[in-house]
Amino acid sequence: MLAVIGEHVVDLLPTTDGLYRPALGGSPYNVAIAAARQGIDVRYLSPFSDDRFGQQFLHYLQQQGAQYGLSFFSRQPSSLALVSFEQHSQPAYSLYRQGVADRAITPEQQIAALPADCRLLHLGSLAFEPEDASRILAVMAYARRQGIQLAVDINVRLSAVSDANLYRELLLKVISKSHYIKASDEDLQLLWPELSGDEAIQRLQQLAPSALLALTKGEHGASLYWQQHQLHQKVIKAEPFVDAVGAGDTFWANLLAALLRLQLPNAADISEAALSQCLHRAMQAASLNIRQAGCQPPTQAELDLALSQP
Repeated sequence: MLAVIGEHVVDLLPTTDGLYRPALGGSPYNVAIAAARQGIDVRYLSPFSDDRFGQQFLHYLQQQGAQYGLSFFSRQPSSLALVSFEQHSQPAYSLYRQGVADRAITPEQQIAALPADCRLLHLGSLAFEPEDASRILAVMAYARRQGIQLAVDINVRLSAVSDANLYRELLLKVISKSHYIKASDEDLQLLWPELSGDEAIQRLQQLAPSALLALTKGEHGASLYWQQHQLHQKVIKAEPFVDAVGAGDTFWANLLAALLRLQLPNAADISEAALSQCLHRAMQAASLNIRQAGCQPPTQAELDLALSQP
């Protein structure tokens, strides 16, 4: 069973007439949706607002087969992000994150909501706001004591946090305690601008030597580094290429889903062939996502069909 903590954000997407269309998003929320569409038992543990958007988040989550793991709704508003598209249809975000619902929870409430049968806890992205550090670290420490493994998407967002230096310090602590880590090449450049790509990967491996590291590199594919394993997968071309919104979240959710189906093996207990299949499945899922507007992860049946075709 997968539990997810982090942000859910109303993405305001530009339209051709100059207006904006709201869409439900946020990296951890996308991961919860994508994993649920793969048949994984998912609980989402960050508060929804009692505003209209909050109810839409709840309805869509449940419609996709995931569950809301809290018994209350926040009176704070839902978070917003103004989205623009840069080269290669990559999204850029202006975020509104103060006084929002998904941050309105105590560590005791979040710990109490962790299901007894939870195998993996995913934390992501804007959850690593320095003002929320004590809660995040307390939840992570409790999860580790319970034998729950930790997954993190570092998804560096320096412009969206209250203190960039404290954010980096917290992120390094989170990385060092995690079992599964996702980063993009852009994340590593932002986190360690003084290091080359290879040096940044080595720094991550030094911080979490036993962790699986998934590195996404846009049009250059993705790589896995996990002790004796080092794998690379080329991009699976998306036709048509619509946009890359949520592609990284879909990739990560499908990689975690594949590993959960294998009972979260240790690096020593998984063959290179099996790990390669997990990576290929995640890349195919991301390709299917890119063929549609916004974050639209494939269902298990859709992904299985795509993988069965030559």
